[in-house]
Parts: sequence; C-alpha cells; structure tokens
Amino acid sequence: MANGHKYTKEQDEFIRNNYTNVSECVRKFNEKFNTQQSYQAIKTYANRKLDITTGFRPWTKEMDNTIADLLWYHPYKKATELFNKQFGTSFTRKQVQDHCTRVGISRKQSQKLKKVDTIIKENAGNKTYGEIREIVNKKLDMGYTSDTTICVRANNLGINRPHRVWDNENDRRFIDGKEVTYSEYVRFIGHRWHRLEKELQPIAMQIVKLQSEISNKSS
Repeated sequence: MANGHKYTKEQDEFIRNNYTNVSECVRKFNEKFNTQQSYQAIKTYANRKLDITTGFRPWTKEMDNTIADLLWYHPYKKATELFNKQFGTSFTRKQVQDHCTRVGISRKQSQKLKKVDTIIKENAGNKTYGEIREIVNKKLDMGYTSDTTICVRANNLGINRPHRVWDNENDRRFIDGKEVTYSEYVRFIGHRWHRLEKELQPIAMQIVKLQSEISNKSS
C-alpha cells in the first residue's frame, strides 16, 4: 500500500510488465485502472515493494524468439521499433542490444549480409545486378526490390564492372512481363518507375512508349 492505495496482484503484474519508462508506466496505469497515482507513488512502490527499477521487463521465451527473428532481417534500431510495437513495450535500442548480448542472441542480419556479399562476388563477373538480386532473394529470402541495392554493395566491395554496351540483336529486356526496346528500358529505369507499385507500372510503361514514339517522330 502507498498513499492509501492498495495494489492488487493484477496491478503489480501490470507495473512489472510496463516499468521500462516510469512516466509512461504511470500514465498507462492510471488510464487502465482509472486511478490518479503520482509518479513518485508508483516509483516508490515499484522500488520498495516489488524490488524493481527502471528498465526492468521480464523477457519471455516468445519475446526472445521474436527479437531473434527480427534481427535476422533488420538492424537493432528497426528491430527495436517493431518489437515495441508488437509487445507494447518501450525498450530503447541499447536495452534490447544489452539483453541480446546477455542471453546470446546475435544480430544475424550481419551474418546474412556477408552471404549476400559472397553471392555478389561469385556472380558479378557474368550476371547482371538484376539477375544477382533474384539469386539473393531466392537463396536468402531478402526481399530486395531494386537492383541499386546490389549495385551499392558491389561498389562497397570494390567490384568494378566494365561498361556493358547494349547488343540490340542479343540483349533482351522485359518490364512487367513484356519485352521493351533499349530506349524504353532506359526511360523507364531512368525515371525510377520500376519502384512504383506493380499496379501502376503498366501505366508508367504506356507513358514511356508515348515518349519514345514522340522522340522517334521528331528525330
């Protein structure tokens, strides 16, 4: 009991599960239980009666598995944001990283990116960035949507690909499942329309073809 308030077992558990930020814990507590407990009252009760301090949050096996999965795809900052949203917590990036270090959860994303780099090195000499991206997505389930991601990583690895001249007889390019000319392909990619939602790409392709036709007529 503190300030005349008798805490229930449910309230004790609520404080234990939300005591990562005292101010937020107090606000949520008062909203949930329709009380008017002060910051100091809940802090004193948590420290003295429940023997917990700011930052305490019992990690369940489900939470450990979730953060481990998130770290396979995301860096700590993004993984923390997604984790807090899922569990209604307010952990900081450092709190999550410290916990992972203590229990042996590694940031698997860095390991995965090393595998991406290996695939790039093995295929940079004879495949396009688009083809490499497809290999990466298939083998590692990365979900890359832009060839630029592969290009940037290749540059960071010091891989310099020779300029490749378009061969009109042998080179074929497809956008949205349809074969396009060199001019149409360059216009489409140059405008970065490949980053549009799939349902908008056919409309963008129509614009590209009109531009190409106008250009051909004027020349």
